Amino acid sequence: MGKNNKIKFAVIILIFIVAVICAVGIFKGNKVADNGGKDVIITVPSGSTTSDIADILEENGVISNSFMFRIKSRIDGYDGKFKQGTYSINTGSSQEEIMELLSSGGNITEKNKITIPEGYTVAEIGQYLEEKGIVTAEDFINTSNTAQFDYEFVKNIPSDREYRLEGYLFPDTYYISDNATSEDIINKMLSRFNDFYTDENIKKAENLGLTFDEALTVASLVEEEIVVPEERPIAAGVIYNRLEINMPLQIDSTVLYAMGTKKERVTYDDLETDSPYNTYKNNGLPKGPIANPGQAAIEAALNPDDNDYIYYVLKDRTSGEHYYTNNYDDFLSAKEAYKAQFN
Repeated sequence: MGKNNKIKFAVIILIFIVAVICAVGIFKGNKVADNGGKDVIITVPSGSTTSDIADILEENGVISNSFMFRIKSRIDGYDGKFKQGTYSINTGSSQEEIMELLSSGGNITEKNKITIPEGYTVAEIGQYLEEKGIVTAEDFINTSNTAQFDYEFVKNIPSDREYRLEGYLFPDTYYISDNATSEDIINKMLSRFNDFYTDENIKKAENLGLTFDEALTVASLVEEEIVVPEERPIAAGVIYNRLEINMPLQIDSTVLYAMGTKKERVTYDDLETDSPYNTYKNNGLPKGPIANPGQAAIEAALNPDDNDYIYYVLKDRTSGEHYYTNNYDDFLSAKEAYKAQFN
């Protein structure tokens, strides 16, 4: 074989190898990201290039290879045709589906946005969704109690609760479709909660002598009682200290939950409410979570402050700060000082 022929042959081989690499790259780039089937919200800012958008998609786990997405966009004639907007994209989508969606404009608007505050109960979430005209409160509650949800933690929830998923509907901002059902919304919230149901967190609960459900119950107490972020681990420590010495928790929020209401103060009559959630009438934790806690409260319950406090009392209603002590007389003095603010 002559020198020129050898060069031609080498060039042909090189072209073949490059073609194979590109074909493999396009195939891999066209594969869904390896977190299959989750809805991801992305925003494409005004003026974004195809390269910018590809990077956004890869950073959010929608595609696995931004470079190959750019190549495929050019090959398929989509380069420069993507539009600004907010999109809900399923990570199980093909690149063709993603490109078609991005070229049609954002599929998410304010009417598709719901925000569930930390500490909302199942009943409050249902009422919120009804007021937004999305689903009825009754349907939401019934669905949360009866529908089948394929999560290990759901299967482990005791069956004797009035609101089965109380504590497990993670408070956050969600984007839903125009025809979203109660089951669709609940699945989104459970999927988000599942991010916290990890082996590490289960182990942390076990190290505290609790099931994960019990730790979540503590988190709900912290969520309802404490508004100052840095106080949450301290309050969690107080709860565990009381449990350790078999001292009634006597948490007002549990009484209000048992009554199905929320108000600033409980009365002596309220404290007599007969319910397994009332921690004035029953030792130990309430029957289950009393609200749906956010990330900070969950982390506080799993990582409590190591202290010897067994009392806390509100010090400033405006700031939400509490006074903590292990001395009963100090507790009474702080309680009177707080009451004096209103005289």
